[in-house]
Amino acid sequence: MDTLIEARHASIHFSAPTEKRDSLKKWVLDAIRGRVRRRTFLAVNDVSFRIERGESVGLIGRNGAGKSTLLKLVTGIAVPSTGSIAVSGQVAPLLALGNGLDPALTGRENIYLNGAILGYEKAFLKAKEQDIIAFSELGDFIDAPVRTYSSGMTMRLAFSIATAASPEILILDEVLAVGDATFQAKCRARIAEIIADGATVFFVSHTIPDIVQLCSRAIWLEKGKIVMDGPACEVADAYLHNVLPSSVTETFASRLPVPVYRFWSDGNSAEFLTLSEDERASLLREQGKWKAHGVAYRAYASPKQGTRPLHRFFSKSLHCHFYSLDPRELEPLRAAGAEWQYEGIAQHVFPEARDGTSPVYRFRSEDGRIFRFVADEAEAAALRQPESGWVLEKTAFWAFSPQVEAPRNEDHARNGS
Repeated sequence: MDTLIEARHASIHFSAPTEKRDSLKKWVLDAIRGRVRRRTFLAVNDVSFRIERGESVGLIGRNGAGKSTLLKLVTGIAVPSTGSIAVSGQVAPLLALGNGLDPALTGRENIYLNGAILGYEKAFLKAKEQDIIAFSELGDFIDAPVRTYSSGMTMRLAFSIATAASPEILILDEVLAVGDATFQAKCRARIAEIIADGATVFFVSHTIPDIVQLCSRAIWLEKGKIVMDGPACEVADAYLHNVLPSSVTETFASRLPVPVYRFWSDGNSAEFLTLSEDERASLLREQGKWKAHGVAYRAYASPKQGTRPLHRFFSKSLHCHFYSLDPRELEPLRAAGAEWQYEGIAQHVFPEARDGTSPVYRFRSEDGRIFRFVADEAEAAALRQPESGWVLEKTAFWAFSPQVEAPRNEDHARNGS
């Protein structure tokens, strides 16, 4: 493999005064007299990892975990106190809104200034100028000074310049946190295109769905140290269970597969699946909108050995849910213009056949707008008929049949423990 980023036992420490001074004069005098007490802390602590060409890696953790500091080490803005970080390839960093933009210059002038900082040739920027302006949606404001821009406008311009071409390495720090939903969807689609073109992406976000959707791998950082490094879905799920309050995690204590209730809307030809008793009760109260259709199948509420998180999305415009083991499946749907809202991890299911499990088929309506998830073989056979109006997409996941109350053998008993 071609390694583009490699950290070897990298650490960086900072020192800060422990006492507040009321004036610069007092601080200088105390410094001369040796009375300034400082404490030293490790922002990044003995971190080692490798990122290969073409990988998309997310960096997650609480505030103060050292995520942004680690990105600064990768981009060369900061230097490790001990250890090393080696980077090979052209880097396009987007670490903070407005970095590299001159507020006194216009947006158009900053295209060439910031583009030059990122290593783009003038001829390339000239050819891409209109594309950058169109993507940023700045319109006539492109010839106004950047100091007059809002933070969202500044982010749109900076992002448009940084992603004008597919860099070898794209470094992103919370750049999707600003801007309206439409532009955020455009940014996600652009990042997905860059990943598809083979670029390496290192991405920090507190929005876990973005990490899961855009990254194949995630690194969880806590107090400057790596807690977990692995598939994005698994790391994100472990992180969420760690940061959730105990009152929430206690609701996932059952080791047995729980019922996934199914509701149906005749008006929208759409279904709603939930294992939440509170959500089920709420839907039952909505007379006329949703009809209860019993238990669709059974699944785990919390991670079990061999299971993967099943993510749920909702489209307000389509009144439709979409479930996926791999949230990146949603990108083509977003690119087609529909807005989808991430609703979190719905349940935990098996990605492949297990003893006692049944395939759950995903059907899409012929117009491509509505989805159905069917575990019953007779129902699936009916939907496969040409006149049904539904098209079988795939076996979406594997779950226990509605009648199953517990794993059927010792192996499943161990998996559920």
